[in-house]
Amino acid sequence: MARETAVPWLRALVPAEPGRVLVPASSGAQLSHASRVVSPGAVRWAVEVGQDVAERVAAEIPGHVGEGGLDVLRMGTESTILQLLMILAGEDTDGIATAESLGGVPDFVRRKVSLEEMLRGIALGHAVIAAAFLTECGRLGDGEQRPEQMRELSQRMFGYFDAFSTQMATSYREEQVRWEHSEAAGRFALVEDLLRGHEQPLDLVARRLRYDVTRTHVALIVWTTARTLDIDEPALHDAARALIRDLGCTQKLVLAADLGVVWAWVSPKDPVEEFAARVAALTPPRGIRVTVGSSGSGLAGFRASHEDAVAAYSLRTPVNGRREVTVYRDVDLLSLLLVDRPRALRFARAELGPLAVVDPPIDDLRRTLAAYLDEGGSPNAAALRLRVSRNTVTYRIRRVEEMLGRSVGERRLQLLAALMIFRECAG
Repeated sequence: MARETAVPWLRALVPAEPGRVLVPASSGAQLSHASRVVSPGAVRWAVEVGQDVAERVAAEIPGHVGEGGLDVLRMGTESTILQLLMILAGEDTDGIATAESLGGVPDFVRRKVSLEEMLRGIALGHAVIAAAFLTECGRLGDGEQRPEQMRELSQRMFGYFDAFSTQMATSYREEQVRWEHSEAAGRFALVEDLLRGHEQPLDLVARRLRYDVTRTHVALIVWTTARTLDIDEPALHDAARALIRDLGCTQKLVLAADLGVVWAWVSPKDPVEEFAARVAALTPPRGIRVTVGSSGSGLAGFRASHEDAVAAYSLRTPVNGRREVTVYRDVDLLSLLLVDRPRALRFARAELGPLAVVDPPIDDLRRTLAAYLDEGGSPNAAALRLRVSRNTVTYRIRRVEEMLGRSVGERRLQLLAALMIFRECAG
């Protein structure tokens, strides 16, 4: 039930940049409820401020960003602003900290982000949120009533922030106790030690992990593309285990690594060619993605295969049109080219010159150039791959050469590398 609001200008809130396109991180139910309680414009304003808060916290306190990236952080910041909007509008809400914010606490504990660092990020986020609300109060508040409105707004906001921080700290301490006493924590900590190169008695490792690290391994990373705290972790683990069964393995190790991210290792029972065919045939459930490392033996192979899977996970370019499964061998060159991303992108822009812009006609020229070079300079083969006419390929290559001021046969390898880098980083 809503009470009369002490902040009458809330319904007039609108984004500061109306043309800015942002996809909300919150659930549709939460967005709809907030729209009814306050206004659709205020909800769009909350999404915009939530993005700004997340970017500021990520820049100043990087530990707040896990493998899930900025979207997971946005879920917390955006839901907090929506909750505060509804409280200021007089709505009776369930609790202070939202489920989205509380749902991020296990990730902080699992990644060993200290309570102090978590609270420092929360305090920074609250400062940015408060500044945004006070700015809007100064802009939209009644002239005569503005000082009183700002005083009332500040009092209610900082009361909310204090209660929020207290609830988050309590949740952190409770989760820390659970995590430290869980078997999963011990197994994950042991794996992290192994990946860092710390030596452990192999018989002890095998007993604790229930996995023999002296054998041949292929590492996988399995994750969900969902970026809400409605992520079903048990369903993700079930999907990972089902995919591993499809690979046909003699042993497996499956660990929760982050919110919506699973690390896994398997020992294939089939020869290399047959195992590769099984990987190619994998069909993950909708919204599930997989990266597959190279095969390696012993503890060194356990580490190296995981490093390869992580390298493939960090890329976003689909291979052969497939986004669901990425094998490191298919992106190994691109991964190496991007070891120093800023420098690689400078190289690509210098090499491509006027082709290094994101624009549909220029995008077509880059795709045609890539296919042409991949096919050894054959316009017929490039046309077949792109499903266009040979004349179209010939025209586009001539246009590319005019723009570059040289033949595409010059510095062919550099051109190919630049096209790969630009597609991943800016395309």
